[in-house]
Amino acid sequence: MGRFFLYTYHMSIKPKCDKCQSELTDFGGILLSPPNSDAQVTKYHLCQECCAGVEKELKI
Repeated sequence: MGRFFLYTYHMSIKPKCDKCQSELTDFGGILLSPPNSDAQVTKYHLCQECCAGVEKELKI
């Protein structure tokens, strides 16, 4: 009989919401800035609550 392995997902880094600074324990959202003159964007991580608030503010 074959061996079965249970792999669990453990994050080695502890990302935080860039809006409220709470630790992200579940998937939320990512907000990208407009590109600058060098075509670079800034990426912001959002928790589910802040993501919902941003969506509400944008009315999307």
